[in-house]
Amino acid sequence: MESSWFRTISSVVLCVLLGIGAYLFVQYFNLFGLELWQVKRKILQIFYYPIIGRFEYIIFTTSFWVALVVTLMLERLTPAQPKQTTLSLSFTQDLVWFFYESILSAVVIATYVSLLRRGYEKYCSGVTITYVNQSPEWAKFLLALLLLDFLYWLQHSLNHKVPLLWEFHKIHHSQRELNFFTDFRYHVLEYIIRQTCLVIPFLILEVNPPKIVAFATFHTWYTRFYHGNIRTNLGPLHYILVTPQSHRVHHSVEERHFEKNFGSLFCIWDFIFRTQYWEFSEYPETGINDPDFPYEQSDGIKDLLLTPFHQMFYPLREITWR
Repeated sequence: MESSWFRTISSVVLCVLLGIGAYLFVQYFNLFGLELWQVKRKILQIFYYPIIGRFEYIIFTTSFWVALVVTLMLERLTPAQPKQTTLSLSFTQDLVWFFYESILSAVVIATYVSLLRRGYEKYCSGVTITYVNQSPEWAKFLLALLLLDFLYWLQHSLNHKVPLLWEFHKIHHSQRELNFFTDFRYHVLEYIIRQTCLVIPFLILEVNPPKIVAFATFHTWYTRFYHGNIRTNLGPLHYILVTPQSHRVHHSVEERHFEKNFGSLFCIWDFIFRTQYWEFSEYPETGINDPDFPYEQSDGIKDLLLTPFHQMFYPLREITWR
């Protein structure tokens, strides 16, 4: 009976999403006013090029290989969980998530952010604060740096404190063997939440993202590093930066660690808002306390490819049956 209801509700949700997608597709591409070659060019611009660019940005860069090699070496030299193997089932599943996430985030970011920007410019441009651009370059860089990191902190904390958002974010926390690729294990709807939290304040303050490209590149690979199975708190730096130790505490299954250490790069926001866990030598087990979650069970190709979809549908089921 439950399965029948779930299939029915899932079908309704799918139809609604397809309907919304079709509407946005027509609105964005303006099909009735474009020639076929223009539609093809739009499709390439919005879908194909971002996906290819995303993989090039991730894989064919020195930062990716440096971060990966350093993380793997430290996992062997000083593992947080010595019994965890490098090429485990969890690692392999996260590797599949890595390819899925690269495609999904490229599509979502390319389409949603563009729509968000166009909507803001059309309906909300009057609230833009322009005096930020009159500041010196160093001040604009510092503002963008701190603003971006705070917005990551805010969005992350909301994912934990708002029950609806937690159901989606729970997928990321389901990993019981943290590794370099765990940071790619995200529900596709989280991209919408994250980009909304990040983009709108930047539009209001008219902050130019290219000013922090170098920071963004470092941030991207540093977050992969501190998801690794590494036993280190980086010494005195743990008062400034998120570390493998502090982020492992954030992923802990122990209740005393819940809703702690939300930082993305800097931990200053956790100190300011009193969400920092003050013990810097604990390396707890990680995961979620949900026995019904569809954890990866097999390293078969079919199961590895399908499990992320089961995990992404799980929050919808939980929300529906609550």
